[in-house]
Amino acid sequence: MQRERLSIPKIVLYILVALIVYVLQTTLFGAWSIRGYHLDMLPALVAAAALLDGPMEGVIIGVVVGLFYDLGFIGIDGLYPLYFMLFGLAAGAMSRLALSGSYVSVLIMTALEMVVLGLVRYFAYLLPQAGASFALVLQQIVGGTLLSCVFCFVVYLPMRKISRIFADR
Repeated sequence: MQRERLSIPKIVLYILVALIVYVLQTTLFGAWSIRGYHLDMLPALVAAAALLDGPMEGVIIGVVVGLFYDLGFIGIDGLYPLYFMLFGLAAGAMSRLALSGSYVSVLIMTALEMVVLGLVRYFAYLLPQAGASFALVLQQIVGGTLLSCVFCFVVYLPMRKISRIFADR
């Protein structure tokens, strides 16, 4: 079995895209909502990196996105990097077995990632702390997931472009 090579410039560009998305999400999109749902594009970065390039890129971008979540959101510290790292690893493994780096695959994995993340947030933070209603949280999870999937192309297209540039080398 041949070992995969990790491209440092590609990872740096992925991290730069993640930083831009994080800044836009926390400044511009943070105050913007559609029918009460907020746009969350960070999970799509992990799914795109893992499905386009494999588990190593998924793990690295997962840790970076998880650190961005820890910087900007309230929750259990350290849970987000661990969650996104494991998701990046699993999505990268899925890309080797069943899913390709197509847009539909990224949509499916982003939706799965966001639903699981919402449920983890609910059971790890909202239920013990605030006793939030499951029906209301589920409504927010589904609405936010659908909104993010509609705008997933904003993240997918630059990630695919970067992946293709470095695939030729």
